[in-house]
Amino acid sequence: MTLQLTTHVTAHLSAWAITDMPGWALYAGLGALGLGLLGVLTMAIPYEREMTAEERVSRYTQGVNPGLVSARPDDQLATAKSAAANVLRRNKGLEMRIAARLESAGSQLNASEWLLVHTGIMLAAGFLGTLIGGGSLGIGLLFLAFGAIGPWFYLGFRRRRRFKAFASHLPDTLQLMSGSLSAGLSLAQSVDTIVNEGVEPIASEFRRVLVETRLGVGLEVALQGVAERFQSKDFEWVVMAINIQRRVGGNLAELLDTVAGTIREREYMRRQVAALAAEGKLSAYVLGGLPPGFLVYLMLTKGDYVNVMFTRPLGLLMLGGAAVILSVGAFWMSRIIKVEV
Repeated sequence: MTLQLTTHVTAHLSAWAITDMPGWALYAGLGALGLGLLGVLTMAIPYEREMTAEERVSRYTQGVNPGLVSARPDDQLATAKSAAANVLRRNKGLEMRIAARLESAGSQLNASEWLLVHTGIMLAAGFLGTLIGGGSLGIGLLFLAFGAIGPWFYLGFRRRRRFKAFASHLPDTLQLMSGSLSAGLSLAQSVDTIVNEGVEPIASEFRRVLVETRLGVGLEVALQGVAERFQSKDFEWVVMAINIQRRVGGNLAELLDTVAGTIREREYMRRQVAALAAEGKLSAYVLGGLPPGFLVYLMLTKGDYVNVMFTRPLGLLMLGGAAVILSVGAFWMSRIIKVEV
């Protein structure tokens, strides 16, 4: 039965062969594939480079004749990173957006490394789609698009998960700070207590606060940076409370206890609202994902039936109109199900 199903799918994929695609799509796909292969070959072929002064000294001390040496894989990777950095350097806005996205997601990669990984995933996805589709350029381009947007969705997922973890552990962190202050520690020492005994991602962020304060940044300014990086209104209240206490005095430990209780109640209400809105979110995901999912299913099982939509101008116009209408509907549903507390 599995063999029959495989034969059936392969037979229908033949309708999506390259010869059935429009001429412009064929040339565009071949051009993109050629550029990708050229980039891969450029990185893979060893090249000759001049040795640095440190390498010449090292070669002399080891008894090796200096001169031109073949680049090692580490050197090739460094060259690729340098090329990606040069691309980003021409567009500072893009580099800053990528860096901010990586930082908010808690990734250890920098912008140039992320660009290399993203490009590799995109090309690998397009190549895999072409293999799965039996040489179909349409399926290859579809997988290429998934490879282009997939890493960004992954970063967004990590970012949301990290923000939720920060918000959920914030009340306990404030109570730990309050206990440290009640025990006679200073505010900086209580921050160090969070670094040693807290949970992620709060511990790593407070470690960064300590590093910034040792470099001369004010403690309130460093804490405000944490609130901005996590876009946390609750933590902005904490920083505001600390600033007010620094100016007018008062019991900071008791103040942090009060703020922690308020934040805990807000978090409880936020979770209640999320539970009530879960059904609407699931319906929105199903309604938004059903049309493109069904299109992919038809492409894999009824390629000759869907091929008309991609080879005729009227079909392309209908697909474009459907994409616009679906995007508007998805945006409208996302606004409806989004409830802020």
